[in-house]
Amino acid sequence: MQAGGHWLWGHEYEAWSTTDGEFYINNVNELGQAFAMKGGLFLAVTDPAAISHIYSKHPYEYLKSQIIRPLIDRLIGKSLVWAEGDQHKRQRQMLAPVFTNENVKNMDEEVHNAADKLVDVLREHIHTERVTEKDGSVSVNILEWSCRATLDIIGNVGFGYDFQCGRSEEAKAIQQSWRELVLMGMGFMGFAAPLVVRAFPFITDLPVRAIQNQGEIKTIIKKLAMQLIEQRRAMQSDEGMKNGKDLMSTLLKLNEKAEGADLDQLLDHICTFVMVGHETTSAAINFSLLELARHPEMQEKLRKEVTEFVGSGPGGEPTYEEYQKELPYLDAVCKEGLRMYPPASHAERIAMIDDVLPLRFPITTASGEQVHSIRVTKGQHINIPTIAINRNTTVWGPDAEVFRPERWLEHGGVPAASSLTQGWSGIFTFIEGPRICIGYRLALFEYKVIMSALLKNFEFKDTGAKLATQFSSTLQPFVEGQKHDGVQIPLFVRDLHQ
Repeated sequence: MQAGGHWLWGHEYEAWSTTDGEFYINNVNELGQAFAMKGGLFLAVTDPAAISHIYSKHPYEYLKSQIIRPLIDRLIGKSLVWAEGDQHKRQRQMLAPVFTNENVKNMDEEVHNAADKLVDVLREHIHTERVTEKDGSVSVNILEWSCRATLDIIGNVGFGYDFQCGRSEEAKAIQQSWRELVLMGMGFMGFAAPLVVRAFPFITDLPVRAIQNQGEIKTIIKKLAMQLIEQRRAMQSDEGMKNGKDLMSTLLKLNEKAEGADLDQLLDHICTFVMVGHETTSAAINFSLLELARHPEMQEKLRKEVTEFVGSGPGGEPTYEEYQKELPYLDAVCKEGLRMYPPASHAERIAMIDDVLPLRFPITTASGEQVHSIRVTKGQHINIPTIAINRNTTVWGPDAEVFRPERWLEHGGVPAASSLTQGWSGIFTFIEGPRICIGYRLALFEYKVIMSALLKNFEFKDTGAKLATQFSSTLQPFVEGQKHDGVQIPLFVRDLHQ
């Protein structure tokens, strides 16, 4: 049991109010990879055997809590992220073919077009802003830009809709609502509200502005989705459209096969893929750019690799396969960025049965006894801090909290598989098991294409701003002492071709 804790909030306020992951990382280093927390009957777990037991072996006996599911419903609806049990299995089986390697490979043109548009609009912005540095650099909040490309990609490959690189009215409304929601979650009510919901689940239905605001994004996207559905259904007489493997065609077929043909669920699926499909990937790009700005030698090494490589695609661009295999440093930067800054930095599960969690790394109790498993009872809340799993010094070594892409290229630089989770590349960013992120292949492809395009055209420099992070729907950065200004990663950006 972690010592101390607030008389009312237990350890939860400490975990929430410090830099995201700090509380869990410190306690894992001191107490081991499983420890009890005061407040909410939490058990915090990072042990890979316990994680595998929960996510891979018994995924439907450990469910999202009564706090998380109503919030997911209000934000993006009762879709794949919300679903559990047989409902999740059915949805997953139907949607998985959309995100195979072959289908993602066929999204190549849309992904590259979105990256090129981002370069154009960012260059236009830089040239119209007041220069802040002698070398022609301009201060830019990079968070406001990368999401434009990822939103474009999911709009085009998923639904055949152009968000115009953030310039469409729908894109502006989605981003504005998201910023307001995130900022609200970073205030004290963002901490207190889940605790109140835990005690009084019915409160999610009350007309409280802080709660109702969570549904604004869903309302915006659903309005757009209805237009897209009507257009697509009008095309269903076309045989090719009926057999289409794009996301919209798959969702329409899924909805038609469902008992009662639930239109609301179809709309919820669209909301989910629009939001989850763009916000998390852009976050990973943003944090990676921050680290490359802090480490100019790494940035230059990566720029040299992506600039000098001549691919087999149009205009010498790398093909999908070449992005996976022929650009090792880009791959290393991608893995390290996702390890250090998992967008979904926390997860929470509740045990639906009495069970025993196995431990790969034994822990020592207060009495000195070494234990190799932990008993959990039905109703037990389990906190799974992804960011602490990915930065565990027991696993990744003393430099676990250091951004060092070279670890992925060195012989023996990556820990033994036995000490890692079963997630992608041994990290837990995309989770593992039946609930592994269904779109992770597309996310990785987007990351590499957009990162390459940005580094070929711009130089990114650190502004010296001291940043901290906090969990608010996803991992959010802000300038210390300026949280009221909202989330931001300020960087100096210079056009290399001006």
